Amino acid sequence: MADVVIIGGGLNGLVAATWLARQKFSVLVLERHEQVGGAAVTRVSAGGFHHATLSHTIGPISSDVMRALRLDRAGLELVTPDPVLTTMGADESTITFHRDHVLTAASIERRSSKDAGRWQEFAATMQRLGGVLTDLNRQPPPAIDEPGTGEVWRMLNIGRRARSIGRRNLSRLVRYMPMAVADLASEWFEHDLMQGAIAARAVFGHAAGPWSAGTGGLFLQRMADDPMPVGNSVTMRGGTGALTHALADIARQSGVEIRTGARVRQVIVRGGVAAGVALDSGEEIPAHAVVGAVAPRQVFETLVDPAELPPVFRQRVGQIRSKGVTAKLNLSLSAAPVFPALHGDDLPLRGRMLVAPTVDYIERAHDAAKYGDVPAAPWLEVSVPSVNDDSLAPAGGHVMSVYVHFVPNTDVSHEAVSKAALSVLEAHVPDISKLIVESEVITPQDMEQQWGLPGGHIFHGECTMDQWWVARPLLGWAHGYGSPINGLFLASAGTHPGGGLTGQPGLNAARVIAGALSKRRR
Repeated sequence: MADVVIIGGGLNGLVAATWLARQKFSVLVLERHEQVGGAAVTRVSAGGFHHATLSHTIGPISSDVMRALRLDRAGLELVTPDPVLTTMGADESTITFHRDHVLTAASIERRSSKDAGRWQEFAATMQRLGGVLTDLNRQPPPAIDEPGTGEVWRMLNIGRRARSIGRRNLSRLVRYMPMAVADLASEWFEHDLMQGAIAARAVFGHAAGPWSAGTGGLFLQRMADDPMPVGNSVTMRGGTGALTHALADIARQSGVEIRTGARVRQVIVRGGVAAGVALDSGEEIPAHAVVGAVAPRQVFETLVDPAELPPVFRQRVGQIRSKGVTAKLNLSLSAAPVFPALHGDDLPLRGRMLVAPTVDYIERAHDAAKYGDVPAAPWLEVSVPSVNDDSLAPAGGHVMSVYVHFVPNTDVSHEAVSKAALSVLEAHVPDISKLIVESEVITPQDMEQQWGLPGGHIFHGECTMDQWWVARPLLGWAHGYGSPINGLFLASAGTHPGGGLTGQPGLNAARVIAGALSKRRR
């Protein structure tokens, strides 16, 4: 009998498993696919191209996770490209964002002197505001009704951190959280490309347009995970799957047993207590605790007998908003793509390319998806990771990874998604269709059916203010990463602090679970 059975071998499941194993618990990870990794997997195509199937960048990984699991000793080769992002307009205008704010300001200067002069202040301000949320992210959410002494002290320390940013920034934090990101961006910048880049960062992965209330808070959440205002573009040699492959090795070295191709059919509950899991094969695996490292809705709607859950709880689970709007296009190319707007400078290809030229362009794409249609002009985030890592493609070839927004979670055809995405991409890479030797389209519906993401939502649910912190996944159930079933815990992107490949939800949950299991041993 294992102390802990973890359902799901994605990033958070592996992080939680490794931490618990190092606390001397016996841990079994069950992954339904033939390889671990969840959203962080690298697959080899028939033509020998290595694609980051879903995510083409890493969170970046939380520094807490790096230290706790000693990932710095795992032999991973991090790729930290510079520049990190180039945003492109319809008239071949571009702005390139570097890690050095002075270089970024110089690029912005070509489009707007006013915006160039505000960039460094903007970046510094958003990092200060995001830093307050970072402190929240590093701690399990407190109990609402009866917080413990330790929780009270932690909240007081976070309050001191908030006060330390100064009255002006504190007022900004309070005002920006419920604000539309379109208003936040226009408050700082005048150029369309600048506003579009900020707005795209906020609404990435969410069923919300830049004029939606609360998207300012989404932007600050992204700043809490990653202090680069337009994202860090960090990945690693071998693709994102190299991270979870290395983490699986670390987990096994720590004593974790990992079984792939093991699909869980049901969580076994006896007397209101989780007693193990039953597999599709009919095998039953007993355990002292079960951890759902998959989407909370998947746990409670498909893996637990409804009779074991309070009716009100079941109803609230069904109300978790998880409407996926992100599609993925993986292209195998016979040669390097040429962007005329770069005028022969291939350096920006080391980072990501963004096609979101204006706030209203993004909003119109959202409008189409809102009514169940594929937008005629989706906004795109494009990566060509083989520019930094030639091991990903055969000699002379390249891989291109494209996020397509907004694609509704309806029965849309792969052809419709590909056609819409390529029509936009061809305006910036005229010969792209001639270079394609393989193509894969993954829609939100595919993500729901093949990866078990409810609604096809890449973050397991919206990260809006009503589904964040003490309300993630549900108000009253964020504390302790637990559930109405004793011994059934959660540890996924659907729990605090939310989506993105950071590993922080898995680590936060593991620390709480370890404490709960230790009390049982006494």
